[in-house]
Amino acid sequence: MIANILNTLVGLALACLTVLKPLWIERQYLPLLVFAAVIFLLAWWARRSDPARWFSSVNMVMAVLLAILALLPLATLPNLSFWGAFWIGVIVPVVALWAALYRPESRVAAE
Repeated sequence: MIANILNTLVGLALACLTVLKPLWIERQYLPLLVFAAVIFLLAWWARRSDPARWFSSVNMVMAVLLAILALLPLATLPNLSFWGAFWIGVIVPVVALWAALYRPESRVAAE
């Protein structure tokens, strides 16, 4: 649960930085690679406590897509870098927060 909450904050930070500092994202490869690595590691850590594995699988796929996006020449593709980083920064926190808050009835009743 803690990893999902941290992943929510990291995803929100990615979305905010993409909107507020788009040139920072376009000119440097390192920020997106760091975000991709952090999202992937937090999703991998959250995989143990997720009620369903697809929550962390979606975030891992988003991290891989972000890493691929970071390797492209982003200065020549401003729309792709903005919208790609923005939507990944929106999808990751939604899925991570959903995983943190969602607890099936059977698991809650068993505890």
